Amino acid sequence: MLDPERLKRTAETLCNIFGVESLHPHQEAGQNILKGISTFLDVPTGGGKTLAFWCALFYHWQPGNVDEECRKIVLVVGPLVALLEAQAKSLNDKCVPAVAITGNSPDIEQLLTRCWFNILNRRLRLRVGLVGPEMVLSTQFHEKVLNQESFTRNIICLVIGELHCIWEWGNDKFHPEYRQIVQLAARLPTGLPILGASATAPYHVLNNILENLGLPEDCARVQVSNEKFNVSLADFLQTLIYANGRQLVEKIQDFLRDHASECMDAKKAFEFYHRDIDEEQKKKIQDRINSGELRGTPATDA
Repeated sequence: MLDPERLKRTAETLCNIFGVESLHPHQEAGQNILKGISTFLDVPTGGGKTLAFWCALFYHWQPGNVDEECRKIVLVVGPLVALLEAQAKSLNDKCVPAVAITGNSPDIEQLLTRCWFNILNRRLRLRVGLVGPEMVLSTQFHEKVLNQESFTRNIICLVIGELHCIWEWGNDKFHPEYRQIVQLAARLPTGLPILGASATAPYHVLNNILENLGLPEDCARVQVSNEKFNVSLADFLQTLIYANGRQLVEKIQDFLRDHASECMDAKKAFEFYHRDIDEEQKKKIQDRINSGELRGTPATDA
């Protein structure tokens, strides 16, 4: 049984920290994690999936709390380096201690030692770890994190972002390690609940993913259709457009530019995004999305 007062406080904390008036029902899916129930969260981009990631954490812990029994940890695994780094920065800006460990991280050996082992031994207060698939399956991570008793005692949830990548893009061309996430689940404490999230996972894909992770087909599923988010077509709202291949997203960019309203600067309003773009250009596109200059960004699903 969950404590109603603590659940109310958890919802208030989430709203205050992330600046929302109230939670959508699907954002309370994190309550399943508190009950030990693995859950698949299928919500469209922009629907606020990530708030559900932190529900279990804030049930046990409040910002600034240093009590030993409140030292809980959420481990997030995702294939998108830019997203992991952005989430870590956002959490730290909100006084939620977080670290992203990716292929871009300098001196990974020292980072693992300083930001994990020492943190778990009471010198710092890490609450969220965001890790890429290559790192989370490495010998380094196993020895310095997964094998530490203080970590296994405090972890309360494994979050797998972009869950669809396990099925369709866990291959030789894009993060083959994502196919091996089931190995990570086997290294974590028995019965640890998993929260998987995706905006693009059809039903047949989901069944395959659950099988790969060794989860029962009747694990909890929280799904929200796009129709539940009211969108006005009066203006071209800032939009991410997902497609399966690189050539297709380039064609979509050209189509949007050719058919853009005369009041738009089409070349500034629309630009594609996929893995063959160099890192400097990716950063520029991300900045233009954040600033609002880019109105439509066709991107490969992965």
